[in-house]
Amino acid sequence: MLVLVVDNSPDEILLAVKTARSAGFTEIDARCSLESAQSWLEKGLQGTLPLPVAIVVDLDLGLDSGYELLRFRHATPAMSNMQIIVWTQLGDENRQICELFGVEFYIPKWKGAEALQEALQSCNHQLVSRQGGDDVG
Repeated sequence: MLVLVVDNSPDEILLAVKTARSAGFTEIDARCSLESAQSWLEKGLQGTLPLPVAIVVDLDLGLDSGYELLRFRHATPAMSNMQIIVWTQLGDENRQICELFGVEFYIPKWKGAEALQEALQSCNHQLVSRQGGDDVG
């Protein structure tokens, strides 16, 4: 199962990718901009690339906003089953807005990689349960 990581910080991308691997995901793609992520997802919706089962996204993407990706996912029925993990420096006041977009996990970055790993493991278990499988890969 594929996870997409969207963050504008190379260090945060590396940490999220490493954390996703430790949570059991073997296929991980990373994008450093909203434009790149949306383009990749659009190709997935057209069937030319695989679609992720989960997206880890930062809300603060420099000049862009992760909320645009949440809006895109919310407005695209074919993406409705994708799990969303918001992993951000922005404060808890954004949590309620994310809930309106159907975000399953809201993880402040200050909680560390362990909190992200717990969310990814929970996501992994939910996805495996839905598919009736025993492992991810």
